[in-house]
Amino acid sequence: MYRLSTTLIGHEDDVKSLAFLDDDSIVSASRDSTVRIWNRINHNSKDFDQSIINFKSSKFVNSLAIYRYNNENLIVSAGSDNIINLTSPDAIYPNFNDNDNEEFCLIGHTSNICSLDTLHNLIISGSWDSTAKVWDKNTGEILYDLKGHEHSVWSAKFLDSNTFITCSADTTIKKWVKNKQVKSFIAHDDVVRDIIVLPNGDFASCSNDLTIKIWDFETFQNKAILTGHQSFIYSLSLLSNGDIVSCGEDRSVRIWRDYQCIQIITLPCVSVWKTIALNNDDIAIASSDKTIRIFTKDASRFATEKEQSLFLRELEESSIDKTLYNDVSKNDVQSVDSLNNESATLEGETKLVKNKSGTLELYQWTNSQWIKIGQIASSSEDRPKQFYNGGFYDYIFDIDIEDGKPPLKLPVNLTDDPYEVSEKFLEKNNLPGEYLQQMVQFLLTNAEGIGAKSQIATTTTSSNNTTTKTTSNILPQTKYLSFEKLDLNKLINAFKRLNSKQPEDKQLDVDLETLFNCENYSKIQESAMEMISYWDDNSKLLAFDILRAIITKIKPNENLFPVIRTGLESNISKIQMMTIRILINTFSAKQWGEPMMLDADILDIIFTELLYENLNKDSTFLPITVSTLILNYSVLVNKFSVNAIYHKLLKIIKKVLSISNLLNDDESLYRLIVAIGTLNHYKKIDNLSEYLSAFATKNSERFELIKKDI
Repeated sequence: MYRLSTTLIGHEDDVKSLAFLDDDSIVSASRDSTVRIWNRINHNSKDFDQSIINFKSSKFVNSLAIYRYNNENLIVSAGSDNIINLTSPDAIYPNFNDNDNEEFCLIGHTSNICSLDTLHNLIISGSWDSTAKVWDKNTGEILYDLKGHEHSVWSAKFLDSNTFITCSADTTIKKWVKNKQVKSFIAHDDVVRDIIVLPNGDFASCSNDLTIKIWDFETFQNKAILTGHQSFIYSLSLLSNGDIVSCGEDRSVRIWRDYQCIQIITLPCVSVWKTIALNNDDIAIASSDKTIRIFTKDASRFATEKEQSLFLRELEESSIDKTLYNDVSKNDVQSVDSLNNESATLEGETKLVKNKSGTLELYQWTNSQWIKIGQIASSSEDRPKQFYNGGFYDYIFDIDIEDGKPPLKLPVNLTDDPYEVSEKFLEKNNLPGEYLQQMVQFLLTNAEGIGAKSQIATTTTSSNNTTTKTTSNILPQTKYLSFEKLDLNKLINAFKRLNSKQPEDKQLDVDLETLFNCENYSKIQESAMEMISYWDDNSKLLAFDILRAIITKIKPNENLFPVIRTGLESNISKIQMMTIRILINTFSAKQWGEPMMLDADILDIIFTELLYENLNKDSTFLPITVSTLILNYSVLVNKFSVNAIYHKLLKIIKKVLSISNLLNDDESLYRLIVAIGTLNHYKKIDNLSEYLSAFATKNSERFELIKKDI
């Protein structure tokens, strides 16, 4: 089993990439803009000297490779300055000697360069500009410009001097021969981050979809899916025996053999960006805590007991994001003493327990024992206030706006409206309004509890001049409604019938029933997208209904929203209705649903003149659908204190209340009045009586209770 060997400290920001000149010399690249070389004290030592800065860029350095050809060794580095730099391993910044340490630059990319690989006299690079480029180092020319990906090329590798393989944020893997794309396929459900060639000629890829996939190189068929990571997987490397090493956003490094995880190394950081295997099979790890750690199986290179203890203590005391365990009640968590009587069946299995002081701690089953790997971060309510610029704040964030410039300070209190804070920050610093939604989402993610509103209403009793607190039985609405019903037999029969009516070249060769039974929702989503692309308009309703049924079970990809926009713009009111039901169910999609619906601009895409026209025509399904969407949005506003959506929603409600089809449907009206009451709970509505006048004739008990509550 791998154990800590040594820790290399010297970088001033995230370490993003690693390479090695030999077993005694490691090269690292960092967001601190430097490339550093770390030399082992002597060949038999586990320890390294202090780093030497080999090169300093004007911006972040994100990728590395070593160029070895004709007895020439060069360090290849690149990053967000869009330039590939080649430096001698003997170069020491800033004392470059033009004779001994000549520096080369390769210029051609137009965005961040995130991947580098070398073969003979060639270099291949992958970039956020959606291209990979193959360079002749000797001439500095681009031999092949590989264009075809729709988004960032996260990894590009040589197969031979004329054959290359790339993976991308567009979820595809592509094979190239010279400039020609000869194979392309969708490999994952989300961004593909890295790719490596295995000893038998197959290859492996990793993704933001939390999986590693093994592919047959001849047929490009998937041979295995490796699961276990709990967040994005960033990097893959290979040990000499063929074991795969992976790392990612779940702060772990995992070692895989025969498609099974055999060891997990958890680090006291937020992200593990890169791993490499040295020739001696030691593993070097680059992470977000500015640190490089080396792990080994060779007992002669194990860290001392004191160093091991310090590492374990650092791991035990590391904080784990509380939001990952929001659904866990302390009352349901067992005592740490329960671990004495428990063992796990899988390497890396985790268990949440409660220590004697009540703090939640996370333990991991490693090497046949439970080890503590962190504790759940304290609630924001317990955070001490921080002083800044004459005031006290719950949070003070550093906001990086431009590489090379100091971050801007953003002080925030939990009582602040995230939209108002973001708008003022952008205005004060002359920043474009396009950043607004990104800023709001940053605050909602990182400032736990911001914008939260009390759920208790205060009323005053004049007779005794005392104040009592009462909690409404109805308002505010706090749970999202959804349209979840699925009659699988009816759906399968409809698919078979409609599929058979399509032209032969448009028919889908897919067993939808098996996909549902196997819960292969990513493939079901792909099939629904194909129906929308290829079927005739009158048959497409089924595809939107399928997406409605599975939307909470899938991870969104960049093709999803264009499909939703297509549905919203459809002249067929039933397709428009079903698309809105997809959005209604999206509110309940864990992790991504609420962040997506927090974009206030979506309301402008939904509530168009076409929708209002269809509302006037459709008295059956569309009114209840629209009122449910508005109700869910009111829950979102009250939960996250979103002023921009609040104001847009009030205008929409006023217009919707003028449509007779909706006024004639009691259930639709009831959901609307609950939405109005929920919005009014968040912030008092001006001219509230104008909104309530639409319900004047509704005298049933449930309407009267709501009116009284409002």
